[in-house]
Amino acid sequence: MKILVSGFSPFAGFSENITQKLVMGLPDMSNGNEIYKVILDVTYQTAFELLDKRIEELKPDIVIATGMAASRKFISIEKIALNINNSNTADNAGIFKKDSIIIPRAEIALTATLEYPKSVYLMDIVDTSYSAGTYICNDIFYRLLEKSTKRVYPYISFIHFPSETNISYEKQLSTFIDILSCL
Repeated sequence: MKILVSGFSPFAGFSENITQKLVMGLPDMSNGNEIYKVILDVTYQTAFELLDKRIEELKPDIVIATGMAASRKFISIEKIALNINNSNTADNAGIFKKDSIIIPRAEIALTATLEYPKSVYLMDIVDTSYSAGTYICNDIFYRLLEKSTKRVYPYISFIHFPSETNISYEKQLSTFIDILSCL
């Protein structure tokens, strides 16, 4: 099976983004699955376009997009994406989106299409989340899910990772590898 994993570059004054480090730290194979990696810029304009292009090139079975939620205390597997952008933080191109619909006339909310085994949720630093926020993480997650409603598309998941001040890089990386090995 092919798994495409995306992370993000630094944004909003952060000198690094844990997801960039985590994604680049993943092995190329996990439990017989090929792992492909892509790092996206934190921009509304180009992030999804680049990810969608990689999906078209690789034709993966699964896409796991990741983002940083610095203040969280757990690795959060997101369940729901909302059709709205609303943030006081500009993207890396300086664009703000306030109360902005992502895709007009589309569903207000969509749910992840990748189901993890129960064993993943028993890991000590993994939790379920029902809010991917309303910034670029949610934007990517929603666009992926919305596209999957219209055509054959990979299974989609989004995972938020906390900053290294809350959980060490090493612990997050080993847990992420364990999650991938369950697929």
